[in-house]
Amino acid sequence: MFSSDEDIITVIIISSALIFIFAIVVVIAIAQYRAKQRQLAERENTISQELTKAILEAKEETLKTFAERIHGDIQQSLSLIKLNLNKVLIQKDDLDLDRIEQSKELVANTIAEVKDLSKEMDPKYISGHTLEENIERQLERVRKQTDLKTIFHTSDIEVVLDDKSQIFLHRIIQEAINNILSHAEASNVTIAIVHLGSHFQLSIQDDGKGFHHSSPIEEGIGIISMRNRTELMNGTFLMKSDEKEGTLIELKIPLK
Repeated sequence: MFSSDEDIITVIIISSALIFIFAIVVVIAIAQYRAKQRQLAERENTISQELTKAILEAKEETLKTFAERIHGDIQQSLSLIKLNLNKVLIQKDDLDLDRIEQSKELVANTIAEVKDLSKEMDPKYISGHTLEENIERQLERVRKQTDLKTIFHTSDIEVVLDDKSQIFLHRIIQEAINNILSHAEASNVTIAIVHLGSHFQLSIQDDGKGFHHSSPIEEGIGIISMRNRTELMNGTFLMKSDEKEGTLIELKIPLK
């Protein structure tokens, strides 16, 4: 079959080289596969940690709001109820039906407020509603508690998200609104949802004082958290701000 010993040696060398190369390719493939698996495991772990953090932060923010509203609106309502009932009891024979009716309405409103706040403590409540509904509920609270004017633009196409993304976006929007209320000194805030085929864009813009920055933007914990959660949804995060021109946050999130 082989004309000489040299041919046999050549075939052996080539075969050995091919086997060696094949072995290297297999080892590299296995190493890449294991590295990919580690990356996926690390990503899943990061998502799990961020999700837990987002849920706890949302609950903490709700508790803060709960405390503020108990100290303000709810406490005031209960005080008025007590005052009305005391006056009714003093009159005894001459019942003031208007005061009784007013007290009934105050009780109903107080119960509704407490019920609404308690729902916010449950992540299932957030994930059980659409993105649009959750945004509108947050803006409604802003309108009740502040003089900030809010505008919400959305299309007729409903954004469908998984539970994880719902909670991440709820917390991102909550963080952005809190920053506006705490630092921006804004008069107006506009939130808009635009569909871009396989993605959608969520923008949050205010007309506040903004801030001067060099490139890259000096980011605090809140902004870093918003960016990280956007990236965990395979999205992109953009923030623009200039002094006296307000701040714009844009998220581009893939639709599933």
